[in-house]
Amino acid sequence: MTSATARDRWPLTALVTANYLSWIGNTMTLVAVPLYVLQISGSATEAGAAGFANALPMIVAGLAGGVIADRVGPRRTSVAADLAAGACVAAVPLLHGTVGLALPVLMALLFLRTLADAPGSAARLALLPRVTARGQVRPETANSIFSSAQRVAFVVGPPVAAVMAGLTGPTTVLYVDAGTFLASALLIMAVPDGIPVTRTPEAESAAPGESAESAGRPGLLREVTEGARYILRTPVLAAIISVVVCTNFLDDALTPVVFPVYSRELLGGERVVGLLLAANGIGAVVGSFAYVPASRRLLANRWATFAGCFALICAARLVMVAEPGLWIMLVVAFAIGLASGPINPLVTGVVERSTPPEMLGRIWGAVMAMAFAAAPVGIFIAGWLAQTIGLRITLAIFGGLYVLLMCYVLLNRPLRGLARPAGTEASAPRESAVAD
Repeated sequence: MTSATARDRWPLTALVTANYLSWIGNTMTLVAVPLYVLQISGSATEAGAAGFANALPMIVAGLAGGVIADRVGPRRTSVAADLAAGACVAAVPLLHGTVGLALPVLMALLFLRTLADAPGSAARLALLPRVTARGQVRPETANSIFSSAQRVAFVVGPPVAAVMAGLTGPTTVLYVDAGTFLASALLIMAVPDGIPVTRTPEAESAAPGESAESAGRPGLLREVTEGARYILRTPVLAAIISVVVCTNFLDDALTPVVFPVYSRELLGGERVVGLLLAANGIGAVVGSFAYVPASRRLLANRWATFAGCFALICAARLVMVAEPGLWIMLVVAFAIGLASGPINPLVTGVVERSTPPEMLGRIWGAVMAMAFAAAPVGIFIAGWLAQTIGLRITLAIFGGLYVLLMCYVLLNRPLRGLARPAGTEASAPRESAVAD
């Protein structure tokens, strides 16, 4: 690799590293916050309330954060978001060790932390195609490595946080999370400003004749609506994002509800849930990284990959209805993770190629908001059903919904269009990208 190539790839390296640090810090906080609340109050209710405050802003912050990233610029948005979120996290142990920290103040700080962090997530996604083009890296490679941060973080972050909290206390974990935000901000600051935007032909046809800067700037709410309109009027985006939202509804209940209840009722105790979560997480990491070489030939057909991954997940969910034993369940958990690995980078590539660069922030913000809105609903319904009608019928209902979703994937015409080479997605009409 020449020095010029190394310089061109440094922005991508910095962005990917910042994303890994951010996700690992976030997953460590998921463990540290309830442990911290339990340590100071001993109340499970208060621990749940703190976790709720930490997750609540994601819907609103995702929508507004994407617009902010488009307005201010993804680089500056990411840096400001990381610094603000890091300050909120660091304030928790600082206040606890000095003047004390009441529960309402803790909840407010956690709320503000997530409120600040969400625009940074959308901004990093908006930066990704720019630094990928500068580094002359295949989008599939960059998207896979970038998206795998979430998978790796959920395997590494929680156990590291639990061990650290046991040895030094949960406040140390919160300081580490604040440090990851600071390191992420410094890395993004090192990304050269003014990286040119590479416009794909389909995004160019969908983009307006004049830029958002030259046109009158609409209000925040109107820009949020504009992003939603663009998704709805771009067939492949509307189809693929609807599938993502549905799978968040169906799959996000696995970790907090399905695996723990399954382990307690059928596998001899809650301790087994750690094995299932580990198998699922390892499978997701393997699937994410394996997609890098496989996307060149074996998984080059994006529609076959997308449909095949969901077919494997659907089959695994149906196997669970038979309530198999531990070893088969470990294979099922691994298979679900393995099949989910290629989905995120594939979806990322479709969104990047189908969206004008100046709208990427708000599109990703809308996607994140819809996904986060669907997840808690699915978790609540799965828990309520398992308690009311039993685990087996709950698994059968969710398995049946997966079969219906699989039929939609197979029959949807825009999704079948993914069989064509990358870069040929149908885009929204020209006028949909601007305000009337």
